[in-house]
Amino acid sequence: MARFIRTINGYNQPVSVRWRVAANQTINPGDIVQLNATSRYLEVAAAGSTTLVGVADEGITTGATVTAGDEISITPLTGGVFRIPYTGSTKTSLADTDLVTTLFDLGGKNSINLDDTTGGMCSVVGYNNARKDADVIFAAANVVRI
Repeated sequence: MARFIRTINGYNQPVSVRWRVAANQTINPGDIVQLNATSRYLEVAAAGSTTLVGVADEGITTGATVTAGDEISITPLTGGVFRIPYTGSTKTSLADTDLVTTLFDLGGKNSINLDDTTGGMCSVVGYNNARKDADVIFAAANVVRI
């Protein structure tokens, strides 16, 4: 589960935005979400996404047909630092040498994958190996502003 830690410029409160959710989605609070390529509605994020938008503040499950009421509040990724669990089978912990310039890819909708730096988007600015989580900033090239 991802969660807002702070803005890049300070310790401000996050801003939330409401956005429509795509059909056939199950989104839980803390899931990273992206825009669907066709509908431009929210769906759970995938590794390598270039249309990431935010972290879900609330959950929803949609059916095959969505209505105007199928929307949730999200915290946009732009300008924020987010705490996210990490996974990895080869690389199982972080070190100071991983900070800032090593870009890790998402491991799915709510984690980063330490074994995948190909097309990475998560810049680590802090970490806790005991909790197995990292504070990350998302690369601008992978984030869509809404």
